[in-house]
Amino acid sequence: MGVNIKTQGAHTEVNPMNLFEKPYRYRYLLVFIKLAVVLYIFLSSEDVRAVMYYVFRVKVSGKTICQWAKKFPVELPKDKIKYKEDEDVLLFADEKFVWIKGIKAYWWSIRDHLGNVLANIVTMRRDTASAKKLFRRAQERINGRVNAVVHDGLKAYNSAVNWVFGRKCKNIIAGIQGKFVMINKKAYLITNNLSESINAQVDCYLARHHYNFNSLESANHFATMFLYRKNLRDAC
Repeated sequence: MGVNIKTQGAHTEVNPMNLFEKPYRYRYLLVFIKLAVVLYIFLSSEDVRAVMYYVFRVKVSGKTICQWAKKFPVELPKDKIKYKEDEDVLLFADEKFVWIKGIKAYWWSIRDHLGNVLANIVTMRRDTASAKKLFRRAQERINGRVNAVVHDGLKAYNSAVNWVFGRKCKNIIAGIQGKFVMINKKAYLITNNLSESINAQVDCYLARHHYNFNSLESANHFATMFLYRKNLRDAC
């Protein structure tokens, strides 16, 4: 978001830009730019272009809307997700294939037992370093100790779980059928359905936007947009 800077002697005030002002060197009001960026989370750039023109007579290209999304991104909630004091926190991680210029890459996702999508990234490798990066981002979103991470058995998760969440955090390998696991003297029927369901949502999202990305940066941009989209829906 743009800012207005006012200087009074040695004191500098930074105020958020009014939505009905034009950012420096931009033709349109900030409110139109922000609206286009939010719409772009749910629609393709060409659909957003059509909506902006027929509703507001704002004539802009799909390419410009993509640039706006990078320059004026929707912000993720800054408040961490808080759990009850005696609540066991379980995370569900999984990865799926995507393509970058015809080369196989990996879209990683992680969510908690309440269904909150905490983080997702796209990497070229399916390794421990990538799993650590995913877990660190998830850790930034939550306030509380993680008791277990559920995954499909990929070896990269094992050391990454202990490295990020500590040795007391359990590694649980589970499939669709599920199995009973004891956590803090309580029995849980653990399945990997939460991970599979987020992959289905990612597939639906990519079907409407992108399948073969031009670069790793572009793929991660769409991964971030997916996270914005999910958070906006859950906030309503």
